[in-house]
Amino acid sequence: MRYISTTFLPLANSLFFYRPLTFTSPVLLTTDSYASFPLSQPPPLKMTSSPSPSAKDHYSNIKSKWVKEYPSSDTLEGIWTFYKECGYKDPEATLRSMLDPISFEKKRLLDYGCDKGLMTDFFCLSFEGIEGYGIDINEEAIKHAQKRFPTMTFEVGDGITIPYPDKHFDCVIAIATIKHVRYEDREKVYAELNRVAEYALLVEADEKEQREEAFQGWTFYNSNFAEEFERKLYEPVKILREGGDILGLYKCKDL
Repeated sequence: MRYISTTFLPLANSLFFYRPLTFTSPVLLTTDSYASFPLSQPPPLKMTSSPSPSAKDHYSNIKSKWVKEYPSSDTLEGIWTFYKECGYKDPEATLRSMLDPISFEKKRLLDYGCDKGLMTDFFCLSFEGIEGYGIDINEEAIKHAQKRFPTMTFEVGDGITIPYPDKHFDCVIAIATIKHVRYEDREKVYAELNRVAEYALLVEADEKEQREEAFQGWTFYNSNFAEEFERKLYEPVKILREGGDILGLYKCKDL
């Protein structure tokens, strides 16, 4: 792996991450090929040894930091440029193709960590007749999304609970989001993703170990996301590795 530079990710989802840029060819793992790679049993997610604030208090306390410091993008072109810098050959086609296996019978998609709604709009326009919904901790970004995309539904929320009925969505997408969820809150978040959707598209840096990482006042809760996603969701449908990321479409668990 060659480290090119360290970069902020100004994605249209309300979670950025920084990581070394890597240039790799895409590797597609189908359900059958993915199953051929046995996964070692990882340790359980670590909890902090000292008392920590409740989830509600923790995410409430960092809301203002998202508003003031999050390096959001105003254009899709800016997002695609960053992906290409990270090593994606055609990020637009890659991300769109991740949802091809879904029939979208409900015609509803949820963007979990939607920021200004750019990626919500992109995915909805990629498939005919899809209603877009978004949730994000950044209230200023939500105001921007509501103004720019008035036909879609955007709400402020910490994501620990998702204010929608069971299996309301064909798919929930979470791009560079889960690493901002504390380890002690992950079970609840995965339970909510499984509850509200039939499928989940998750994209994260392809980390190999669990470790907290501090950077300029932010904390990233890294994990071996490939293993974690498969354990917490039901079944991998399509797995792709590109640009140092793991992109996974998973069938959510039945209730």
